[in-house]
Amino acid sequence: MYVEDSGQLRKIIGQIAEFKRSGSLFANDLTLGIKTKKENIQLLGPTAQTIVSPQPVFYFVPAKQEEAVGINAGDLILIRLEEKPNRRQFEIAASGAWRSSSGITLTHQIQLLRDEVEPDVYKVMPAAELAKGEYALFLARGEGMAPYVYDFSVKPIRPSAIREEIQAPTLAAARVKEPVDSRPLPTPASETSGQATMGLFAEGNINVRHDGITLTAVTPGGPADQAGIRAGDTILAVDDHYIFTIAELKEAISRLTPGTKVIVRYRRYSAILDISVSVGAIQ
Repeated sequence: MYVEDSGQLRKIIGQIAEFKRSGSLFANDLTLGIKTKKENIQLLGPTAQTIVSPQPVFYFVPAKQEEAVGINAGDLILIRLEEKPNRRQFEIAASGAWRSSSGITLTHQIQLLRDEVEPDVYKVMPAAELAKGEYALFLARGEGMAPYVYDFSVKPIRPSAIREEIQAPTLAAARVKEPVDSRPLPTPASETSGQATMGLFAEGNINVRHDGITLTAVTPGGPADQAGIRAGDTILAVDDHYIFTIAELKEAISRLTPGTKVIVRYRRYSAILDISVSVGAIQ
């Protein structure tokens, strides 16, 4: 299992879902089964090691033994974990006078979008933005193989995070000889007034190539925001000019005249969209 991170793929190590605990045993016995007895899978630690954005994109490649028995992305279940002080857990069974169930209930599942991008390579993502919290992708692997859990934490993008605004290069920026490591360039008002901007922000080395530029934020009320572009979208092209680095996007915007309209192509989840954006000016 891999997660897309700033245009790169980061591996998530799965763990066997075998540590079980039955909850409410005493209450179940005391109430003669009226109170439901639950069986939970528990994961050690209050948070996962892997941290992702609210709009994560995963890539799943079944192992050979999984592929041999027909396991694919359709077997993955996305669940929200119940958080405890020193552990996380999710229910896999329950029994009582009024309820009996086996497996992960629909109320604990989150809808997934799945797409086979290459033979036996699957792109998986939540159908909606995830809230802050603990989650896991659960994989039942068939008879003779224990299920796997790929756990992760969702943390929202902080507006105060260090980031690079994607706007026309300034005179101060032209003096910088080395790539800027996600730090805003000094932009005196006398040098920036009247230059083109879309109000886009992205983090990272401005010269590192990616499959499009994933946005960390957009300026509220700015040109991109008004057009419907939002944080987490990936800019692919401006007026049919495809973009691979933050520097290329800055250069593309620098060639524009404030007040003109351009077509911006971007990716949101698995959808590729084209939208008209009226270029603004830095005040």
